[in-house]
Amino acid sequence: MSGLIDFNTTCPWQLYLFSFVHILGGLCMFLLDLCNLFAGVTCIESEILMQRMMALSFIYVGGLYAMLTYHNKDKPPKITRLSNMALNAATAMLVSVVFIGNAKYGGFERSWMHMGDMWTMLILVFVLASRVSQVDAEWAQKIPLSDGLGVNCKTLILLFNVLAIAKFLAFADFIGPSKILADGLEMTPFAEYIWKLIGVVILEIFLATLFTLLFEDESGQEVVVYTIIVMSLFAATVITPVQQYMSAWMGLNSNMIWIRVGVMVAVSLAAILAGRRTSSSRQGYQSIAK
Repeated sequence: MSGLIDFNTTCPWQLYLFSFVHILGGLCMFLLDLCNLFAGVTCIESEILMQRMMALSFIYVGGLYAMLTYHNKDKPPKITRLSNMALNAATAMLVSVVFIGNAKYGGFERSWMHMGDMWTMLILVFVLASRVSQVDAEWAQKIPLSDGLGVNCKTLILLFNVLAIAKFLAFADFIGPSKILADGLEMTPFAEYIWKLIGVVILEIFLATLFTLLFEDESGQEVVVYTIIVMSLFAATVITPVQQYMSAWMGLNSNMIWIRVGVMVAVSLAAILAGRRTSSSRQGYQSIAK
């Protein structure tokens, strides 16, 4: 790099920063009691559950974008496309932080948490925009959605995309946050605020998997499926301690969460193996560790 920050470098540091911010934010929400940190009171059950779900969602986003960035680090056209997806995601989060309004949902308006969220998203929007606006930026060509569909990773990711957009719409309009709480638990304004932000994070996940569908080859799609497997196992591990706060409607009580994850892992591995078997050329596959 030349100077303090070289915006023209081919290193996809903007995407690594985007991933790091999400992972760091997720870890902070996972490890810290935000209610105690900002209001001096201990979080109640609904806030603990929403905070755990938000932490998981943030780490999920960071993991997906980090793996896609590392896989395509030597492919500038794909990095430009992925940066554009991340730019859209950061813009959506910035708008949400500004217009949801912490004063209305949780009482932290003008706090350093609220200002920190806005400035962090503004910085991400700026650095990602600098990447996609380069004069000599190369843009990967879109691959027709119908190309390569079959019993493979691409079809499975298409299913994940449909589920992600359905979940986003459900969080936005069709399911109230109290629907997922166990009977007798109170949904506080701060918990509802986090609930609304979770919907935006789901949109960020959707944009990453949409990139995979439209611009990735078989090897990139396989990387994403492996990442989803790892993150699903992680999700089951971190959600298990707060299962008692979730309603039976969620279907994640007792051992059901592990049954669902087991089925998902089995289907994902089957898609990977079937895709490798039926592929007409092995050249599209690269080592995951490369």
